[in-house]
Amino acid sequence: MKKELKNKIKKSFPGFSLTELIIIIILIGIFAAMAMTRTRSGMETIQMQIAIDQITSDIELAKSMAFAKHDTITLAFSTAQNQYTVYNGHDGSRSPINNFPNSNGGVISFDNSDFREVDISAADFGGSPELQFLPLGEPKSGGSVVLNSKTISVEPVTGKWSVN
Repeated sequence: MKKELKNKIKKSFPGFSLTELIIIIILIGIFAAMAMTRTRSGMETIQMQIAIDQITSDIELAKSMAFAKHDTITLAFSTAQNQYTVYNGHDGSRSPINNFPNSNGGVISFDNSDFREVDISAADFGGSPELQFLPLGEPKSGGSVVLNSKTISVEPVTGKWSVN
């Protein structure tokens, strides 16, 4: 009678052995490590695309503002601080645009957790790190901004930008 009861219990309550549980935990760890690696590289790509979108939309907005306000609008890039500041006015009498979208007092910074993998490597617009749009909306000179391995080029006459 006891043997029959013991066999019924074994058949009705099967479990996992310690070896099976360890193998399952190891497999879960391997899959988690693979997912983390893919997520990190995917996040770098997403952060880079957001940074490119931010800069290119700010270039378009600065060009439009220069034309609409009939004033000089400048995007001054700082590679050391990984940011750029948006100014209005001529070189001698310019001031930051405090209410510029997505800025903090006219400063757009990439030194935060949203853009931790993005660096402004270089900015050159006719020998200056500043992209200026003159009162009719045309750039003072063409040039480029380099983010990690991507380059945003701005045409000298039209201000049209492209990403390579």
